[in-house]
Amino acid sequence: MVFDHVGLVVPDLVEAVDFYTAAFGFSVDSWEADTDVNPDAIGLPGEQVRLRGAILNGGNARLELHQYLHPTGTAPRRVSDQGIGHFAFSVADIHESHQYLAGLGVSWNTEPNFIADGDLAGRWWVYGKDPWGNVIELGQNPVT
Repeated sequence: MVFDHVGLVVPDLVEAVDFYTAAFGFSVDSWEADTDVNPDAIGLPGEQVRLRGAILNGGNARLELHQYLHPTGTAPRRVSDQGIGHFAFSVADIHESHQYLAGLGVSWNTEPNFIADGDLAGRWWVYGKDPWGNVIELGQNPVT
């Protein structure tokens, strides 16, 4: 098996595509027009399901974005809720990326954190939320 992609639900597909291409350098692989989806297949039995989507390519990973037209979703989950807690990006300069992404609407929990001891010593990391509340992590590995 090979990992294929992560899927995010967003309230506005075009805004999300614009954000993820500008913020992280994704390119658009494909757009999915408004589509009716089998509600049983995605775990929404009895619902009428209609969505639109896009597949973004990040080089070593793909991101699938969906905007549900019906039914619409609820507020974002907390990082401690079961399921996907966050997804992460490796960066060359965490401080520069932290500032750049804040300008694009990422709300950071803290300034970047440094790990001084242990197996991950020398690594920098920080958690925040994209403009729709999805939790993201930036990580900078030690320079060797």
